[in-house]
Amino acid sequence: MRIKVNKLLVDKDNFKLGPINYTFDEGYVYAITGNSACGKTLLLQSILGSIDIEKEMVLYDDLNFYENEVEIKSNYSYIADKPLFSDKLSVETILNKISKLDSRFDISCCYEYIKKYNIYKHKKIYELSQGEKKILLFGIGISTNSNILVLDNPLAGVGLIAKREMLSMIREFMDENKIAIIVTEEPSVIQNLADYILVLKDGQIVIDEDVVELQERYNNKNIEDILISILKGGEEDE
Repeated sequence: MRIKVNKLLVDKDNFKLGPINYTFDEGYVYAITGNSACGKTLLLQSILGSIDIEKEMVLYDDLNFYENEVEIKSNYSYIADKPLFSDKLSVETILNKISKLDSRFDISCCYEYIKKYNIYKHKKIYELSQGEKKILLFGIGISTNSNILVLDNPLAGVGLIAKREMLSMIREFMDENKIAIIVTEEPSVIQNLADYILVLKDGQIVIDEDVVELQERYNNKNIEDILISILKGGEEDE
């Protein structure tokens, strides 16, 4: 299943995103990046069907959210930037609720993963550090069997050991039939994981390119230096 973005145009809170045309093909990891308030969140919301847009603007193959919402959402797992549940709930309560609501969720696999980082089922969400919350969210997402993995700043605030394992697990998730879309501002994540990069600026995609080819175009500079140059309006090196 591929995701096709067709002339996507969103006007919200005096901010305009688009028009954007792009296709996310199976078998690749895509990084979406840019400065704050560049349109990353609106693009992600559009891809996830959580914002009101014209039905032809985002298609999963030929399916749209207006007529095929349940089928589309059964194909992706979303790892949010922050918990979308009450911080007064325990880890156990949350995982049990998800297990009942989503038959794709492997609760045993999730427990096995989060236990390595001392996130136990009796803990309340407010008792977890920022990094532990990220690990919990990642554990939920990666333990939910799907063909499409969508991650919103998944590694921000996570320690080096956990970050390395998370990157490894995303790589293991990938095969020729799967798609991973990662919204991130971390150049190291893009450098070490992404096949393609989309750079947004003022609601427009200013770069959509193979990561290796982009580096070659900039004389093999590291991704952080390239992004700084792009977002400052610079050109690639001659």
